[in-house]
Amino acid sequence: MIQFVTPIDAGKLRMAYNNDILRFYSDSTDPALYADVTLSETSAILMVGTEPKTYFTIRLYPNPQGQFYLNLQPYVAATLNTRNFEDTLQTSLAAGNSSSFTYAFSNGTLLNGVLKINVTHKTAEADSVTNTLVWLGGTQQFGDYSRLATSDLLMLSPTKKNTVNEYYLKYWQGYPFDISVLDYNASLIARRNFTVVNQTNALTTTLSPKGNITRITFSDGRTDETPETLLPLAEGTNKLKVSTSATRQRWVHIEKVPYCEGVYLKWLNAMGGYSYWLFEDTYAIDRSTKYNDEIDRNNDNLENSFGRTVQTGKESRDTLKIIAELLTEDERRIVEGILDSPKIYLFTGKPLSQNSYRSWIEVTLKTGSARLKNPKQPLTNFTFDIELPIRFTQTL
Repeated sequence: MIQFVTPIDAGKLRMAYNNDILRFYSDSTDPALYADVTLSETSAILMVGTEPKTYFTIRLYPNPQGQFYLNLQPYVAATLNTRNFEDTLQTSLAAGNSSSFTYAFSNGTLLNGVLKINVTHKTAEADSVTNTLVWLGGTQQFGDYSRLATSDLLMLSPTKKNTVNEYYLKYWQGYPFDISVLDYNASLIARRNFTVVNQTNALTTTLSPKGNITRITFSDGRTDETPETLLPLAEGTNKLKVSTSATRQRWVHIEKVPYCEGVYLKWLNAMGGYSYWLFEDTYAIDRSTKYNDEIDRNNDNLENSFGRTVQTGKESRDTLKIIAELLTEDERRIVEGILDSPKIYLFTGKPLSQNSYRSWIEVTLKTGSARLKNPKQPLTNFTFDIELPIRFTQTL
């Protein structure tokens, strides 16, 4: 029989970008030759008559004590990340159709599969064990770890300080905005609708899920085609209770802000969802240029030449210097996530009008450090340098 040094917690929601160590051995008296570890898709997502897809198979050999060691993290992350963190969700919101406000987001964000370990011995029959495991495309840090269960209802956003079931988000009118909700269910049939209650004004609506992770879209930029036709939000703070049952519920504090101008960014946060923030309109733009290569042209007399070399062209790039001022603790917990994010987008569309995923461009964070907390100031200020894509120029 296969024994684990640390038992596998099958009910845990595992983070695909944290270590996921397995240590195991066989208690058989016959020495183990090797072990095969295989992850395959679950039967719940198969069509009748089809075989499960194998995500990966790894062969391990025991140490002198007969134990096996494996870190699943790099294999799981490579399997899960099918879209390179890119956000290509195209929405089509319609005020009269509540289903148009929810979209599937499991692909590239959630992976569930059957992990089978098979140990082969010299002469005895092989030992095997299987577990169904679930990974989220996120990460947790030292000092901020809490066990998440596959049975939990989760918002893929930072939680409020010292809570596990409350969230704070900020929503600027006229800009695209959504919330990602995880409600894992191994069955593709027994889906539970989301009941959303605005406890600020006592209004309620029901939204249909789209898989294990659903993005509830509040706006594509328009103010007339939004879920607010079903669940109005007051300016200021709205406390929403999102639930699928009496025991599966979360509270989201959404601060609704009237339209204003600024630099609007979104980025992949540590939970695998997207965070949004409108930075102050007091931004600066710097353009840096440099020459590319030179071609030697020192092949004529002085009076017949323009110079000894020819420039092939220039490289040009803009940098935005953006500011977020006087952030509260809850606001800071959102904005600081941009420092660790592998994918950042700048909104280039038109506010107060319909936008698509093509209304964003990928940018990079040039700023390498920031002070997250100042003991002399209760509120936090951030200044970031955002590099835009290299500009097109005429080159040889």
